[in-house]
Amino acid sequence: MEHGKALGVKAIMVLPIMWIVLTLGFNVSFWSTTVLGIILIAGAYVLGDMMIFPKTSNMMATISDFGLSLIVLWIGLAVIGAENTFLPALITAVVIAAGEWFYHKWLAKNNMAPVREKRRLSENY
Repeated sequence: MEHGKALGVKAIMVLPIMWIVLTLGFNVSFWSTTVLGIILIAGAYVLGDMMIFPKTSNMMATISDFGLSLIVLWIGLAVIGAENTFLPALITAVVIAAGEWFYHKWLAKNNMAPVREKRRLSENY
């Protein structure tokens, strides 16, 4: 599995979403958004893309990515002292989850997800 390429594609998807929603939409600083994004990318990659997605389905991995994004962003925004935390976290998590659906398809299509059962993975996307 090419972790660098997979992480790069994930970063290209997640960071612009976060910059647009959090920095432009909710006035969270660019650097705070970037740090939260890096934390989220690393956590979602390990948990969602390497552990959950290969063992379940695209839908389950996307739901888990949504939940992880919501929790990480909600807590992260509170830690950095943002005034409003839940709504920005929710909007960002929804948009990221939509992107994750397609990202998981890309992982499977390019054989970049660790797969226990090749047949089951192909049926799930």
